Amino acid sequence: MTTAPLSLARRPRRRARGTLGTGFLLTPGGLLLVLFALLPLVALLIIGFTNGSGGFTVENFTEMFSSAVYMSLLGRTLLIAFCVTVVSIALAWPAAWALARYTSPKAKPLILGFVIIPYITSQLLLIYGFVSLIQAGGPVMSFLSSIGLAGPQASIMYTPAANILMLIQESIPTAILVMYSASEQISGSVLEASRTLGASKGFVFTRVIWPLSSAMIGVNFALTFVQTVGAFAEPAILGGPNGQMLGNTISAQLSAGVHQQFAVAMSLVLLVTSLAIVGGVTGLLSWSRSALSGVSKAGRPRVESVTAQTLIAEDALTTEGVLR
Repeated sequence: MTTAPLSLARRPRRRARGTLGTGFLLTPGGLLLVLFALLPLVALLIIGFTNGSGGFTVENFTEMFSSAVYMSLLGRTLLIAFCVTVVSIALAWPAAWALARYTSPKAKPLILGFVIIPYITSQLLLIYGFVSLIQAGGPVMSFLSSIGLAGPQASIMYTPAANILMLIQESIPTAILVMYSASEQISGSVLEASRTLGASKGFVFTRVIWPLSSAMIGVNFALTFVQTVGAFAEPAILGGPNGQMLGNTISAQLSAGVHQQFAVAMSLVLLVTSLAIVGGVTGLLSWSRSALSGVSKAGRPRVESVTAQTLIAEDALTTEGVLR
């Protein structure tokens, strides 16, 4: 008779303890986020809207938007980052799929270890290692020369192509790790049931694999695009005059200590435009996931989708029973 009331009385205490425990666990990370992300961003906003004498101004932004040179650099930077991100994901997805689906469990840790080697290697070491490959007389250019695609002393050094290839090389490990996680999350029974029902490879990709992977594709796009759009060492070493990006200009002005407010304003513009592109791509991926998976705007699956899912589930169960 007294058990139920006592248990009900203990519930608020448990909830309070759970709330306190959650707050205790979130406090260290929240403090670090405020100290090293939020406060620096607020400082950048204040500096970007101040002039040399410390007064409020918007001249830093109007100067950038009125300059064809800086707007050209901004457009080139966003275009290079977008192309590098798309190519990196396109190259990494098949490799990640093969690693998740067709690689033995013993070989996976070894391969993943090779994938993360760039993360434990100096960035400058990676860049100059790439330079040794594409410079005149290097392995890549010597091979292209031997098959008649380049001259004996030809090189792609100091060209936009060298900059883009280097950025792709740096982005592929991140793309592989993210898409490997996405591929691991897709159940093999779902793919087998779809093929058993007679679905073509294209149908399986567009109606099953893509909707289940689109969320991780959005994460992959955000990670790769953000780290690429702020690149400055690669364009400075490999890009040449026509391969420079906005990060080079920001870095040069901050290093020289000249017109730092304008450099901060450029970084804020780059941040806002990058977030807008990432948000747009994420929204497009979310829409494609809803459209291809058969989910209506109200969040309810269409009748055809429900019927197909029911048939797939029944067929999966039947197949499992036969295999047993």
